[in-house]
Amino acid sequence: MSIVNSQSCQYCYIDIDINNHRSNLALVSSTAAFVDATDSRYGFCSKDLRKLGGSELSRMHELMSNDHEWSCKIPTDVQAVITEFPPNGSRIIFKLYWDIAPLACENFATLCTNGGNSLDLLSSSKKTTRPVSAPMGESGKELTYRNSTIHRVVKGFIVQGGDFVFGNGSGGESIYNGKKFKDERAGLGLKHDKAGVLSMGNSGKNSNTSQFFVTLDKAPQCDGKHVVFGEVVSGMEVITALEDFATSSGGEPSVPIKIVDCGAYTPLSTPGAGFWYDRPDSESYTGITPEFMIRPRVGILAPNKQVAERFRKALGEHASTLLVATDEIEGGDDEIIRSVLEPLEKFALDVVVAAPACAKLLSSMDIPASWDEASMILSGGTPNLPKKENVFIEAKPVEVLSAILNRSWVGTRPGWLLSASFVHW
Repeated sequence: MSIVNSQSCQYCYIDIDINNHRSNLALVSSTAAFVDATDSRYGFCSKDLRKLGGSELSRMHELMSNDHEWSCKIPTDVQAVITEFPPNGSRIIFKLYWDIAPLACENFATLCTNGGNSLDLLSSSKKTTRPVSAPMGESGKELTYRNSTIHRVVKGFIVQGGDFVFGNGSGGESIYNGKKFKDERAGLGLKHDKAGVLSMGNSGKNSNTSQFFVTLDKAPQCDGKHVVFGEVVSGMEVITALEDFATSSGGEPSVPIKIVDCGAYTPLSTPGAGFWYDRPDSESYTGITPEFMIRPRVGILAPNKQVAERFRKALGEHASTLLVATDEIEGGDDEIIRSVLEPLEKFALDVVVAAPACAKLLSSMDIPASWDEASMILSGGTPNLPKKENVFIEAKPVEVLSAILNRSWVGTRPGWLLSASFVHW
């Protein structure tokens, strides 16, 4: 088992699935399989669901419901045939505070990397789409967050998960021989003073196991009682979307919410945002091949809110966007530049796109030092950074998707599959 530490797991991710969306969209009894099997029968333009146009997608429920063979395969608990992809993606990336709470960080990172076994896969040349197994814990459950649930959503307060033993908040198990571990004083001293704080769930003093929560707002009632050990770097829109499923009781969400994958996030190597799509594959032992559809995290510099909105509409659900309307920022060019370079430095953005009216600002920007450090770690001491022109791009709203696909380092990276690549031009 690989060593889980502050270098291998400075960042970790979890991928969320809401209301079984992934399986309803693409498993062998669902929409993607139907399109793959009946493209000739119904004259679809492709066997791949992702390549179908709007008119074809709008007919999908009627076609499946009236098809003698496939109508009986629609799950009884599905109200409509799923043809849309997750609008906010599924990936949440956390930065862990190893210098503040090393016990909590090691515990969380080990459970994210399936007992560290996912790190073995990343460090080897062997490639596989099969899930990496995790070691068995004292509870008889695998030591991993994969396939565990988000069991508690309280609107305006927290989203909580990590109970892979019972799935309801009454259980949990640490990596330390299954025992509860102590509160770390430095972590107790940090404040729950914003949305996106990552903190340990517990049942009292020194009772930490595997449960964690993420704040949806300031939560001063948790200060001094729960160990803060990280924060959300990107994917806060995924966390916020979970609030829609909070119940009045403040407990179990109204629909199933599941962690379908998790792992170590390696900057410049691991996709930062997107969602899983299970492509029908008759040659696979499961009948599917999981593919991660990447949504680049794009910072947009626009002269005003109206132009920024045109960029947002042009990118649609194919990117996670940070919109910066320069006319609304006080402090001049330095503050405008800081507004995109700071999240770029923290690996919360992949690309910066400037409207022609703001293009002069790009000449004052450069790739952050943190990228250089990450590149050296990734390549074993020899920096291999993306070129500046592939990180900072000038484009108009009408051409922004094409620019990201063809000119950004994310769009041209070998082996990466962007959801925008399936757009009908």
